[in-house]
Amino acid sequence: MKKLCVFLTALLFLGTTFAVSQPVAGKKFELGTSFSFSSFKFTDDTESDTLLSLPLRFGYFVWKGLEIEPELMIMKFKGEDTSYSLSGNLSYNFKTSGKLVPFILAGAGIGNGFAVGPLMEGASDINAFLINAGAGVKYVIGTSGAVRIEYRYQHDRADSDDWLEPEVINLHQFLIGVSLFF
Repeated sequence: MKKLCVFLTALLFLGTTFAVSQPVAGKKFELGTSFSFSSFKFTDDTESDTLLSLPLRFGYFVWKGLEIEPELMIMKFKGEDTSYSLSGNLSYNFKTSGKLVPFILAGAGIGNGFAVGPLMEGASDINAFLINAGAGVKYVIGTSGAVRIEYRYQHDRADSDDWLEPEVINLHQFLIGVSLFF
């Protein structure tokens, strides 16, 4: 029974690959930025905090709607080392008959800081690992642009020699932005 369920799930997933499409036909690259409202909470805290931020991403459509979408975040705090985070996301764009293009994404990243949204706080002795998952829609405008709205969940684990235990943040982000296709 388990083998049948796995087979049917794989068949369903493969069947959806034929229904995908690039948001703008003939364009292989996507450059985008978003305005993000983030809500985050440390594992042992009872209250959440909020944050506004601007992530940058560059996408490459490898096959139809399948897109590799790395994100780079760099932050310099006064008197602190430069922090960075590099995430490699894989995005899947579904074909629709209109201008709305739904998508899902998942990925992972590394850095030398602790992610609080796309802003980084950290130092050279901090090692961070994060996992992303999300979904959203792109509203195509003309032949080279789109408005992008998405929800993203991020699990971030940072460790340092100075800390007794690793710190973990579960982060929920709502992003609204623009994308240019070329």
